[in-house]
Amino acid sequence: MNDSLDAIKRQMLSSKGVRVTLKTRHGRRGGIELGGIIEGLYPEVFTVLVKEHGYKRRYCFSYSEVLTRHVEIDPCPELLLSLHPET
Repeated sequence: MNDSLDAIKRQMLSSKGVRVTLKTRHGRRGGIELGGIIEGLYPEVFTVLVKEHGYKRRYCFSYSEVLTRHVEIDPCPELLLSLHPET
């Protein structure tokens, strides 16, 4: 994504309220992939709201997890398809 915490924070600020896909890594156990909305931005962490099976759940991640690539954030594919309907 970016190579400094300040750049990551600036990018997250512009992505607030945007639907994203998150991929987390948990060592040998693998990881999880979630689709959600970036909801809250705080000085050291950000939250993502995920709606699954009729329940809402908030996940909290630190910007340093994005920097070290333990968490990867990508725009949601549905958003990309709506931007380019001719493809």
